[in-house]
Amino acid sequence: MKSLIAFDIGTTNCKLVITDPRGKVLFTAKESYPSHETPEGAHEQDPEQIRAAFLKLLDTAGTETDLATARFACFSAAMHSLIPVSSEGKALAPMMTWADTRSNAVAIALRDTEAGQTIYQATGTPIHPMSPLCKIAWLRESNPGLYNSTHKFISIKEYLWFHLFGEFEIDHSIASATGLLDLRSRAWYQPALDAAGISAEKLSRLVPVGHTRKKDGLDFIIGASDGALANLGTGAIQPGEVALTIGTSAAVRIISREPLQDAGGRLFNYIVDEDHFLCGGASNNGGIALRWFVDSFYPDKKDTDLNILLQEAAAVAPGADGLIFLPYIYGERAPVWDASAAGLFFGIHSRHNRASFLRAVLEGICFGLKQLLEAIEDNGAGIQVVLASGGFTASPVWLEILSGILGKPVRLAQDADASAMGAIFLGMKETGMVESLEATGSLLDERTVADPVAGEAAAYGRNYAIFSRLYGKLRDEFHQG
Repeated sequence: MKSLIAFDIGTTNCKLVITDPRGKVLFTAKESYPSHETPEGAHEQDPEQIRAAFLKLLDTAGTETDLATARFACFSAAMHSLIPVSSEGKALAPMMTWADTRSNAVAIALRDTEAGQTIYQATGTPIHPMSPLCKIAWLRESNPGLYNSTHKFISIKEYLWFHLFGEFEIDHSIASATGLLDLRSRAWYQPALDAAGISAEKLSRLVPVGHTRKKDGLDFIIGASDGALANLGTGAIQPGEVALTIGTSAAVRIISREPLQDAGGRLFNYIVDEDHFLCGGASNNGGIALRWFVDSFYPDKKDTDLNILLQEAAAVAPGADGLIFLPYIYGERAPVWDASAAGLFFGIHSRHNRASFLRAVLEGICFGLKQLLEAIEDNGAGIQVVLASGGFTASPVWLEILSGILGKPVRLAQDADASAMGAIFLGMKETGMVESLEATGSLLDERTVADPVAGEAAAYGRNYAIFSRLYGKLRDEFHQG
């Protein structure tokens, strides 16, 4: 039996998934690595620690299956990372992750200009400090010595790929999330390069997501981004299906044959493969906002199983008795794209207790995702069903709240990591095992876990209307000082 292998290079860990030729999971493993944060907005990692984790999992794969007879190994990786490297591929500084906000001033200065709007429409990447475009421009201003000595600016996937094969190559999917790639021509976009202050020679060679190199008898497929592959891994590829993920961060995404060019700039558009785009929005504040609340307000229950803790929220009626949580604890990406945004509890009364606040946190995170869903629907994509993944799916309480707020049924796919499974499916398509990405949906078992409950819409609707106005009323205050 020729096994199929996927590596998912995430922000907190690297995951290995091995399946049989039909996509049935045979083995999974993961290796974690730390991040370093500072009050100034740095969010960094050591790329060598990530490479060590990957190599350990590669060794593990070799003990679990015969690599020489495996059909392929396909990569998934997080978007928006940036590593300045030498010509030998040595990291000249720590890797900046998507969560690094030190380039916020650069993003603010560019976002509302004509050049910024033109770049967004051409590249599909919102002007935000997550974008490598903004990170490079910030490095040029803040650390010209490092900027001038850099041979290439690359992502974590490119770093691993270079150390496997000695070539600087980047797939169209990861490249489309840099803010530097023209979505339609699939070439580096000169106005974006000018804004970053670099030439195309400072970036890797562009290749399709099916680009393959062989090592020790195994075909390695360069693959795509974790966001694009999460849609495949949850089966959200047909019209009317949306993938919703809540892990540390959160996202709502559809796969489309054409980009969704939102006039308000609320949505991103990234490349999945040569025929599909990933359209949607990502939030900084998924499970990490809940973790902040639990750590701050339930210090005695930090180690309690989350499902048990969330039963307290289930005892509070929908709408949290009028209490509303704006979840921008870590700034926000979509739909406001404002790293200066902050969190807020609104409507506090003496009748509220700790459980009311917990319920409001869960609802506030879901309200933010409802805004993203509406932005997708505003651009002509009708949504009938939500396919959910991420750590929050272990909580029936949270799934019920999500379904009630979105007003749509929520389904779960199989339990394996969605992005890694998406890499398996992409590899199957690129090697001719299936004829199209759409055909991979039949390989997944889905189950409906939550449906909207009649009568809850009014309770959620009042709070959602206020929630939707809060940021606009407070935006100027967030930017004071």
